[in-house]
Amino acid sequence: MRQEFQQGNRSIFSKSLQQALQQLKQRHQQGILFIHRRGHSTFVSCRSCGYVLECPHCDVSLSYHHTEEGAPQILRCHYCNYGRSHPRQCPECGSPYLKFFGSGTQRVAQELTRQFPELRLIRFDSDTTRTKGAHRTLLTRFANGEADLLVGTQMLTKGLDLPQVTLVGVVAADGLLHLSDYRASERAFQTLTQVAGRAGRGEDPGKVIVQTYTPEHPVIEAVQNHDYPSFIRAELEQRQALNYPPYGRLILLRLSSNDPTEVQNTAQLIVTALPQQEGLDIMGPAPANILRVANRYRWQILLKISLDALPQLPDWEEVRQLCPQSVSLTIDVDPLNMM
Repeated sequence: MRQEFQQGNRSIFSKSLQQALQQLKQRHQQGILFIHRRGHSTFVSCRSCGYVLECPHCDVSLSYHHTEEGAPQILRCHYCNYGRSHPRQCPECGSPYLKFFGSGTQRVAQELTRQFPELRLIRFDSDTTRTKGAHRTLLTRFANGEADLLVGTQMLTKGLDLPQVTLVGVVAADGLLHLSDYRASERAFQTLTQVAGRAGRGEDPGKVIVQTYTPEHPVIEAVQNHDYPSFIRAELEQRQALNYPPYGRLILLRLSSNDPTEVQNTAQLIVTALPQQEGLDIMGPAPANILRVANRYRWQILLKISLDALPQLPDWEEVRQLCPQSVSLTIDVDPLNMM
């Protein structure tokens, strides 16, 4: 996509993906477009002062959700579901120049309708499948040939066996790669491999187009070359060097409270009380990746345990007793999610 930009292509679709989309209708075939997030735009920012509209209850930006033509523009938080109308002017400097940045499923669907009006599409994400039976209804419509394209998120990466699908496009693979979790590369490889496997399941051969700004990334190269062995070898070497599972064990202590000072002080108190011993690395306390969600402030402590040393673990009941009533503590062994 760097080359596409240098060549003057400002579309969210590369030239090769545009060409493949145009051929779908001619060949009476179907395609799937994968986007790693729902909504219209990732965030809304002022082009004059750079102010970003954020959720008042969480430390995240608000995403724009388009409902229908002429309807009020709604900004929504993906963590606590807070919503507000889109302001006419920047709350910080009063500028009218507010711009939507990033691309969710809604934005991609709008661009498809604008650039390829002849293509019929179905959006398949948590916004369009809230009601009971909506998943099955939408997939049945697609399988019956009522649409040329299925546009969706993680929900369409697994289990779909649609013989007429010959094209899979990944609009922005980079959104999967750069997450602050040691499993990010593993998850990205899984997701991209799974979504690529939706193409060419019938008699016609399949084509997969992955759009990225970093084609040299090891995950992208491994997916492109179907090279699972070299990917897993490099990934395991890195895990072993850093003592991450399966070569070590992790215990994540998550603390949260409505009181930002109390949760921070409690996290510090717990770290001080934990035993210092060989084979047990205590990392933190540190604020969580998103410090505040639904007006609760979150801190975490990560314990990294060497399997060779097998240190004596603390008495968790004693650790819990260090927490005042206003602070909740969860203990997650080998957490699947570090966020």
